[in-house]
Amino acid sequence: MSHRNGIVHGIALGLLALGLAALPARADWLVTKDGGRVETKGTWQIKGKLVVFTRADNDALASLRASEVDLDASAKATAAAKVKAEAPAPPEPVHKKIAVLTDKDFRKPTPPGEADTPDKGAPAKIGPLAVSTWKKLDIPSGEGVAIEGQVHNTTKDMMINASVDVELFNEAGERVGTAQGLLTSTSIQPDGSASFRANFPGVFTFTDAKFKVNGLPLTFTSPPGDGDKPAEAPPQ
Repeated sequence: MSHRNGIVHGIALGLLALGLAALPARADWLVTKDGGRVETKGTWQIKGKLVVFTRADNDALASLRASEVDLDASAKATAAAKVKAEAPAPPEPVHKKIAVLTDKDFRKPTPPGEADTPDKGAPAKIGPLAVSTWKKLDIPSGEGVAIEGQVHNTTKDMMINASVDVELFNEAGERVGTAQGLLTSTSIQPDGSASFRANFPGVFTFTDAKFKVNGLPLTFTSPPGDGDKPAEAPPQ
């Protein structure tokens, strides 16, 4: 009876090997009874008490004892590999472009004390007094640069105690110099102008300039006249 079972078992192994021969190369697997897995290049064959195969990793001819191989598990693993190989490839992931933001993409808050300061490169903020024109000059001694310009009185009142502060900035927005402008007159007539000059020793290049202009209006009060006296009470 055992001899007959051995013949049947051998025929089954042969048929299994022939059936798996049609599977594509590098899709066959051998599963050992202790759970090990070996990928074969091409189909594996049963020769007597051995399972002969070519290793997929180094193309070397190898063999295992048939008694050590789980034939059912090997057939299932090989069939699963075939299904996986025939499945369509997953779509390639879509890589979205990520925008990288820097400090230049964000507007920085105005530092305290500079709320009334105009943007760099722009004329001074229009107010009672404003810088109408300005230009850069080189200091004759070669020690730096100077700023010359005009402060204009935009009102119809006399402006007194006029002053102008000048700040210079480089390309990176860093302040490279601060100086007070020397005015030809600190009192400016209505709709009039006064020249100023600010020297910056040690500063030779800059990109932008800011101006802070201040002054006070001068108002006149008429002396009290007869019309300002209270009316006398009529005689009784």
